[in-house]
Amino acid sequence: MGMEIRKGKVSLSKELTDLDRFVLDVVGLIEEFFPYVIVSGYVTILFGRSRGTEDIDIVIPEVEKEKFEKLCREAIKRGFEFINPENCEGLYEMLEERMAIRMARMGEIIPNAEIKFPKDAFHRDALEKKIPVRLNDNTIYISPIELQIAYKLYLGSDKDIEDAFFLYELFREVIEWGVLKEYAGRLGVEIPF
Repeated sequence: MGMEIRKGKVSLSKELTDLDRFVLDVVGLIEEFFPYVIVSGYVTILFGRSRGTEDIDIVIPEVEKEKFEKLCREAIKRGFEFINPENCEGLYEMLEERMAIRMARMGEIIPNAEIKFPKDAFHRDALEKKIPVRLNDNTIYISPIELQIAYKLYLGSDKDIEDAFFLYELFREVIEWGVLKEYAGRLGVEIPF
């Protein structure tokens, strides 16, 4: 795996896994309709951390119902299905109620994309300040690393703390300490590194 890390931009070349291909297919579809940002566990997997995950957490902006329904219909045409037992209109109502919906390849449950509207200021920050990752010949968008680290520390499970440390070690040369401290303060967590 080859990686170049600069402030605000990452280039990554690697042999794609099935999970990577799934993510590229999902975000390729989503970005035809509206912006998105990937948050949580897949971010560390993308950069080489060996850990399992069943879902890819994706935040999308609050969009109009009609726009979402177009995405929903197109997803079904392209061989995806929604695991939630709802039609497109019902899925939109779930998003409005700040519930996540899950999309997977037809006939499969894992992996799936957990898609949600922003539920708090951190999700809105992730969308507004997302960073591009050039993955081979594709570009995907992830949450700012400082926010990822602070949020993982906030979640606090062993796996989340290991994720935070992994990202810290990988990005330590480009981390904006003021930004990381601000997020940590807002989340009420200490930075243990």
